[in-house]
Amino acid sequence: MKSSNHHLCVIRVVRISYSSVQSISNEDLGVRRVSAKFVPKLLSADQNDKRASVAQDLLDCVKNEENFLKPLRRPLSSLCRFLKARDWDIDVAEKALKATIEYRRTVKPLEVDCQWCHDRPGYHSIRQVGFDELGRPVIYSSFIQTTARKITVEDSIRHVTYLIENAKVTMRPGVTTWVFIIDCTGLRLPLCNPRLGYGVTQIMSNHYPERLGMVICLNHSPVFQGVWRAIKAFLHPNTVAKMLLIRSRSKVQQTFSKYFSPELTQWLLEEIRLNKQKPFPASQRTFWNKPAKNGDHDPRGCASYVANFIEPYSEKSLILIPGFHKPHPTILDSIRGVLDSDKEASLDSSELESNSPLPADEEDTLSYSDDELSNMADITIDEEFQIPKDSIPIRS
Repeated sequence: MKSSNHHLCVIRVVRISYSSVQSISNEDLGVRRVSAKFVPKLLSADQNDKRASVAQDLLDCVKNEENFLKPLRRPLSSLCRFLKARDWDIDVAEKALKATIEYRRTVKPLEVDCQWCHDRPGYHSIRQVGFDELGRPVIYSSFIQTTARKITVEDSIRHVTYLIENAKVTMRPGVTTWVFIIDCTGLRLPLCNPRLGYGVTQIMSNHYPERLGMVICLNHSPVFQGVWRAIKAFLHPNTVAKMLLIRSRSKVQQTFSKYFSPELTQWLLEEIRLNKQKPFPASQRTFWNKPAKNGDHDPRGCASYVANFIEPYSEKSLILIPGFHKPHPTILDSIRGVLDSDKEASLDSSELESNSPLPADEEDTLSYSDDELSNMADITIDEEFQIPKDSIPIRS
C-alpha cells in the first residue's frame, strides 16, 4: 500500500518512538515508519531473520536515548552499516554507534571546513569529480597537484571529513558508498605515509563504516608500495579487497570503462596525462580555476559534475543554503571570487619543485605490468611517518 506522497507504508512494530525525529525517518529510504519486517530489505539476499532480529535488538538498545538517532540522516540504513561492519556483534555495534553519535554532536562534521585550503590554495588536491555508473561519488587525488609541503593527520581528517560529508549530499537514495581514485604521481612521504593513512582510515572506520566502495591506485612507486604494506597489516581483509592497484595502461583503460561513463573515463585519462607532463602545466597546478578557454580540459571535474555542482555557485546566494553541496574549498573560493590572488601567485615559486613528477627512471609507470608490483623493493620509512606501535586493526 502506498500513501499519496509515494512513501512506503510499513506496520509500526518497533518499540521505539520516532515522533521526535519525523523528518529523519521520512528520509530513511522513503520509509514512513521503521519496522523489523523492513530490515531484511536493506540486507543482502543471504542474510536471514536472525540478523533482522539483531538489528531490532540494536534499536531496542538505543530506544531510551533522547533523540539518539536525530543526527543520522538515514538511521535505519546507518544501523545496518554499523552491524555489518562489526560482524553483527550487537554489543560492539552499539558501542560504535553511540561513539559516532557523540562524535557528530561534538565535532559537528556537517559544519567542518578545511581552513588549510582557504589559507593556501590547493593545500589538498583530493576532490569530488563526478559519479560512477552506480551513482557513487568519485573522488580523485593527485599528489603532484598538492601545494602543501607536508600533510598531517589533523589537516587530512578535516579535509576528508569536509569532502565526504559534502559527497553524501550528492548521493541518490540507495547509494551508500564512495569511490576513490589515487594518482600517486608526485608522491612523497611527507604527503602520504603510513601514520597519515592509518589516521584517516581510522576515522572512516569508526564513524563512516561500510562507506568505502572501492579505491583505485595508479602510478604507484616503491614509496607507495612501502606505505601500502605498512597500512595493509592493520586493515580488515574486506577493506583490503576493495583496493585495486593498477599500473598498466591497458588495465587502467579497462577498469575505467568498466566502472565509469565515457565522459568520466575520458576526463580521468586526460587529467592523469596532464598531471604527468613536464613542465607541469599551470592550469593543472591551479586545478581550482575554470579553464581559460571553452573546450579546454577542466581539472575541477567532468563536465556534468561541474555543471550541476560547481557552476551553480556563480549564484552567490547558494552559499547560504544549509545542506547544499560544496565542492573543494579552493574551487569554492575561486568561483565566488574570494581567492587571495597574492597567495595564488606565490605558488609560482620554486618551493613547489619538490612536488615535481617522478624521476626519469620512474616516470612512465603506466608502461609497467601489474605483476611487477610484487617485485618492488621495500623502502625505509622514518619513525615520524610510521604507524604507532599500539595501534589496533581497523575496517572501513
